Amino acid sequence: MRSILIILLSVFAQVSYGQLITWNLAGPSPTTGKEASVAPAFVKEGLKSSDLSKGPLIRSKQGNLRGFSGHLAKNVRTFEEAVKEGAYFEFSVDVEKGYTASFSLLKAKLRVQEFSAKNFQWTYSINGGDFKKLHDEPIYMSDLNNSGKNQPNLDLKKAADLQNIKPNKKVTFRVYVWGNDNSQDKGKISVGFGKSSVKDNSPVLKLEGSVVKN
Repeated sequence: MRSILIILLSVFAQVSYGQLITWNLAGPSPTTGKEASVAPAFVKEGLKSSDLSKGPLIRSKQGNLRGFSGHLAKNVRTFEEAVKEGAYFEFSVDVEKGYTASFSLLKAKLRVQEFSAKNFQWTYSINGGDFKKLHDEPIYMSDLNNSGKNQPNLDLKKAADLQNIKPNKKVTFRVYVWGNDNSQDKGKISVGFGKSSVKDNSPVLKLEGSVVKN
């Protein structure tokens, strides 16, 4: 009985969920918001992560200290237009040899302004081309808090593709944005990820889950 209990406890410990990748944008060298991409602050052993980057339609003329955002270079009215025009932010994750990963939650602090895009649709791809939606309805953010507001946490355990991921398989997460008024936007930094706190350098984007050594 004691041996069985030890085995069960070992199994549960191996599959416990926690933070896998985070983007913390304050600290000694805070972001300006004008960067084309920003590297993660933390990556769990067994994973490789790309930088968080901007799609081709997202430009950055003004700053967003301790944040990462931009404006859309033209009006984008629908999700379909956002896909076509490249109005998105994205990052990719690779599982290293000898490990298996499962993703459980995606958390983000999003930032919008008065005339910016306010609709967000998270998607993912396991082949670099076919993106699947992570939620049925777009996330609509209306709070104009300059530091941003947390979106509802996304439960990734429902996506079978994101469980028991083997090595040599790249997962790309992409969030599309739309609904701006470009006649009023005038090149302002207006949509994207909010600001990390000066006090604790809190993450503006976090992927949670488990990584098990095979």
